[in-house]
Amino acid sequence: MLDLRRATLADLPALLRLVNRAYRPAQGEGGWTHESALLRGERINLDQLSALVAGSGEVWLGGRAGVLLACVYVEPGPDYGYVGMLAVEPACQDGGLGSAMLACAEARLRDVHGLSLARMSVISARPELRAFYLRRGYQPTGERLPFPMDAGAGRLLQPGLALEVLQKPLIS
Repeated sequence: MLDLRRATLADLPALLRLVNRAYRPAQGEGGWTHESALLRGERINLDQLSALVAGSGEVWLGGRAGVLLACVYVEPGPDYGYVGMLAVEPACQDGGLGSAMLACAEARLRDVHGLSLARMSVISARPELRAFYLRRGYQPTGERLPFPMDAGAGRLLQPGLALEVLQKPLIS
């Protein structure tokens, strides 16, 4: 059983470590979802994470026995909800935590915010991650966005990276 709760500012140090370890782990310690071959540096910094936790969206944490294992960001909008920053501790990846956190995000958007559509963006050069979301009902919209070079999300190692927008109807 995964304990779920909304992040607070007190969670920032542990949350920062989790997100950066999941997306950009040290050599040899990453799970299958990392993007270290595409980007270097931090995925997110403390100021960016503080803004997410204190902003209009929600950062949800998943843990067991008081240990933070996963997180997801949910941003409700007028027409759809955005799902992002899905991160799972590398040693725990491939154990269903990502799916559980994604289900948490979708339930929040549908049941709490009354939205019927979830959207997300994934790096197009990550076919295994794209396939993970497609298996969970997300579909390509045909929309591609340039990688945000000014977002403070790390240094690009592969030129021409783009984000592909996926979406999923949220059915009760």
